[in-house]
Amino acid sequence: MMKFLLYLFILSLFMFGPDNCSSKKTAFQTGALDSDYIATSQLSTSNSFAKSPVGNINLENFKAEKRTLVGVYFMPSWNLSADPNNDIDSFWSCLTGNENCGHTNNTAIWGPKGRIYNASYPYEGPFLERKPHSSLKGFYKRNDPEVAKKQLEYMKSYGIDFFAFNWFFGRHYYYHLNFAPQADTYYPAGWKTDPARDGRVEVPGIEQWNEQLTVLLSENEKLPEDKQMKWAINWVDDSEDRWRLWLDLGSPESLAAGRNYPGEIPDKQLFLKVHDKITQLWIDKYFGRKDYLKDETGRPIVYLYFPQDLESRAAFYGITMKELLDRSKNLAQKAGYKGIKFIAAAAGAMAQREKLYALPTKWVAVNAKEPWRGGSYTNKLLFQNYVPRLKGMGFEGMTAYLYHTFMERDNKSFGDMRSTYRSHWEKWSEMFKNDPNFEYQIPVAMGWDMRPMGGTWPQQTGFPSEPIKDNVHSTKSTFRDKLLEAQKFSEKYRASNGNTVMICCWNEYLEGNYIEPTEGHGFDYLEAIKEVFAKGN
Repeated sequence: MMKFLLYLFILSLFMFGPDNCSSKKTAFQTGALDSDYIATSQLSTSNSFAKSPVGNINLENFKAEKRTLVGVYFMPSWNLSADPNNDIDSFWSCLTGNENCGHTNNTAIWGPKGRIYNASYPYEGPFLERKPHSSLKGFYKRNDPEVAKKQLEYMKSYGIDFFAFNWFFGRHYYYHLNFAPQADTYYPAGWKTDPARDGRVEVPGIEQWNEQLTVLLSENEKLPEDKQMKWAINWVDDSEDRWRLWLDLGSPESLAAGRNYPGEIPDKQLFLKVHDKITQLWIDKYFGRKDYLKDETGRPIVYLYFPQDLESRAAFYGITMKELLDRSKNLAQKAGYKGIKFIAAAAGAMAQREKLYALPTKWVAVNAKEPWRGGSYTNKLLFQNYVPRLKGMGFEGMTAYLYHTFMERDNKSFGDMRSTYRSHWEKWSEMFKNDPNFEYQIPVAMGWDMRPMGGTWPQQTGFPSEPIKDNVHSTKSTFRDKLLEAQKFSEKYRASNGNTVMICCWNEYLEGNYIEPTEGHGFDYLEAIKEVFAKGN
């Protein structure tokens, strides 16, 4: 039995990498699945608190002196290798070459040959100017506590108030709590397990790619309280691969392969139980921390990236987004909180010519009796028609990860991007200016260049569809000017829009959107933040 369980555990290490954190401009919906692996350490919820001296920070703490709070998104990387002794980092492997790049070799998004390079679409790497600064040990290890501590110190000392960690959850993972390698995996207290199958959980699902979050939080709580960073969850539910794996639970193929047992069916009831499990994990593991970001009433704040993804998949079961968010809020209230404040990180196509890539509101299976065979996203709305629905869905605010377009305008330079952002700021600030119960948090981005992932946007032909958009590059000066504009918009609509500016991103290295110090730009972007948001500016 233990030999069989070990086999199951090894199978459970297989994982699916997240799509890039951006709107996926592709008509391809249900391609072949491309697998990688999940490390054993990522199945554990335990934290280790090794002792280390607190580094000296000579810069003042700006938080108490600023009128505007500054947040930044943090994107985790993961190990592409099946061998735990051979770490192939999903970031560094694409910056240093193409052979081991999990994105350019992903047949699900690029077609059967992966990204094809030729004279018309050449390989332009490696991208060594994106190598992290030497003070961060260059191409650092994800779980290096010294690097995590330095990242926290840099954020704090240069005027960033909190980070929103891109948080992923694999719904489909079953595990066995009485099997030692899986014993520490989070499972809500008192929930059902099967003692006849070594404590196999009744409700599946695990956190994914949380190595960096674990070490960041461990190092953060070692710091003096006034030096600690606040942080929040940015829940990302955007992987078609993981959705297909969820639908595959209980399929004849899955049962025959021994991945699942009879009765383990991805029906509406189990979908809701998994959603409750996600919320309970937040409550048990994160919301009670002193460093978790809360609003003025003490409610934990949760960002939700691309709400249309979760809405579409819930709609497959006839569940509305409001029902899901209300369930989460009710669970938090039962745990002693005043609820949860959900903020949508939303963006999308606005031009009629791009209706194919608009925001879907429903996923429909090709065959309702065999949904694991695939389906499509339907009932698509342009972004300007989707946004007015957010408040009724249970959100109390909106921001963005990144804006690529505004109406007919595309970002083909940083000047274009600044114009795009100004248009969004004005439109949404004006829309919500008389609503004190819904805030628009002004977003900012430092650029876009997706060439390490193959280019913008992947197509099944093996070529990017719009590589001309991979030239959105800023400098310290142009980024600073954009921050100043964002600050002015935030202050102008402060009464209704709150006081938060969200920056993308700390470390989206593969999308060319990173403010973490690097060999190429040094500390330019952090210095720009400090110059704009320090007292007196």
